[in-house]
Amino acid sequence: MLVTPKMASKAESPVSCTPPKPSPVGADEMRAVARKFADQPVQNPEPGVWAVLTAISKKARLRAEGMNILLSADEHILGRTTENPRFRISVLAVSGNHCKIYKDTVIGELQRDEPVPVYLKDTSTNGTYVNWNKVTKRSPPTKLNHGDIISFTQPPHHDASYAFVYREVNAVSCVGNGTTILKRKSGEVGSESKRLKGLGIGSSDGPVSLDDIRRLEKSNAELREQLEAHVVTIETLRAESKTAEAQHEKELKEFKETTSSSYLEQTKSLQLALEGKQKQLDSLSTLNTELQNSIKDLDERLSASKQSRADADEIIHSQKVNICELEEQLSEERNLRIEERDKATEDLKSALHKVQAEAQDEMKRQTEAYLKQQKEQKEFIVKLQESEKETRLLVEALRSKLEDSRESLVTSEKKVRELETQLQDEQLVSAKSQKKSDNLETELRKLKKELENEKVEKCSSHIMGLFLFL
Repeated sequence: MLVTPKMASKAESPVSCTPPKPSPVGADEMRAVARKFADQPVQNPEPGVWAVLTAISKKARLRAEGMNILLSADEHILGRTTENPRFRISVLAVSGNHCKIYKDTVIGELQRDEPVPVYLKDTSTNGTYVNWNKVTKRSPPTKLNHGDIISFTQPPHHDASYAFVYREVNAVSCVGNGTTILKRKSGEVGSESKRLKGLGIGSSDGPVSLDDIRRLEKSNAELREQLEAHVVTIETLRAESKTAEAQHEKELKEFKETTSSSYLEQTKSLQLALEGKQKQLDSLSTLNTELQNSIKDLDERLSASKQSRADADEIIHSQKVNICELEEQLSEERNLRIEERDKATEDLKSALHKVQAEAQDEMKRQTEAYLKQQKEQKEFIVKLQESEKETRLLVEALRSKLEDSRESLVTSEKKVRELETQLQDEQLVSAKSQKKSDNLETELRKLKKELENEKVEKCSSHIMGLFLFL
C-alpha cells in the first residue's frame, strides 16, 4: 500500500480513520508518491539531523520503530540486528548489517562550496535497491541524491518491500524572507476558533466577554514580545555564524594547503595498493576456479571408485558362493571316497574269507582222497605242495596289492587334504579361485579314474587268482 503525504498527515493527527483497502501499486505511482514527499520540506527536525528516510511502502510504515529514520551521524548502519532500534528492520530477509549510509567527509572538506556527498554501500546477501537498481556486496558505493528511493529485499513497488524516500534537510527550513514562521498547537487553534465562533448573538457558545478580549490582547502582546526577542536572537546568531564561517574558511584554507600534498600521496599509494589487491583477488579467483574443478574431478573419481567397489563386492560375493558350492562338492566326494574305501576293504575281507574257506574244503577233500588212494596221494601231494606254493604266492601278491591299494588310498587322502588347504588358500586369494577350481576338478577326475582303474585291476587280479587256484 502506498502512503501519500495527505495520508501521512492524517495518520499523525489524533483523528482516527479507517485504512484504505490494499491495491496493486505500480512503479509510476511509487515514483509520484516519492516525489511528493521530496517536494515537501522536513518539518521540525531534531538538531544535527541532515537527512530523513521516510517510509512509503505498507510494510515500511508498519515498522514498530516508526515511519521516519533520522540520519544525524557521519555513518549509519541499517539492518536486522543493529544496536540502535531506530535503524532496525526486523525481517528475516534483511541481513544483520544490511547496508551503510555515510558521508564522504574528506571530499566535503576539499570541496567546501559543494554539499557533502552521501553514499550507500550494501553489505547484505539479498542486496538493496536504489531507484529500482539492485546494489550488491560487490557493487561500488552508490551516491544518494534528494528524492532517491531506497528499498530492502525487493524492488520498491513489490508488496514485500521496505521502501523509503531519501530526503535531505535544508538549513533554512524554518526561516523565510527574514521572518520566523511559528505554528501553534492544534488545541490552541481549536479554542480560538471556538471563541471566534462565539461572537455575535444566538451562537451556541454565547457572547464574548470583556475579560476574554483583555486576555486576547495580553496574549497578543506577549506573542509580539516573544517574536521581537526571537528576531533579535536570530540576527545575533546570523552575525555569529558569519564570523564563525569566516574563521572556518581561513582554517580550511590553511588545512587544505597543509593536507593537499599528503592527501595526494596517500591517494596514489592507496591506488597502488588497490591495484595490487585487485591482482591478488584475480589470482585468488583463478585458484578458486581451479580448486572447484579439482573438487568436481575428485567427486567424479569418488563416484567411480564407489561403483567399482560395489562391483568388486558383488564379484567377491559370487566367488564366495562358488567356494561354498565347491566345498560342499568336495565334502560329498570325500564321503563317497570313504564309503568306496570301506566297501573295498569289506570286499577284500570277504574275498579272503572265501579263499580260505575254499582252500580248507579242498584240503579236506584231498586228505580224504589221500586216504583212499595212497599211491596217488604222493603225486597229488606234490601237486598240492606246488599249488600251495602258488596260492601262497597269490596271497602274498594279493597282500602286496592290498598294501599298495591302502597306500594309494592314504596318498589320495593326503591329496584330498592338500586340496582342502588349497581351497582355504583360494578363499584368501579370490581372483585365482576359478583356475584352481578347474585344476582341482581335473585332479579329482584323475583320482576317480585311478580308483576305478585300481578297482578294475583288483577285480581282474582277484578273478585271475581264482582261476589260477581252480
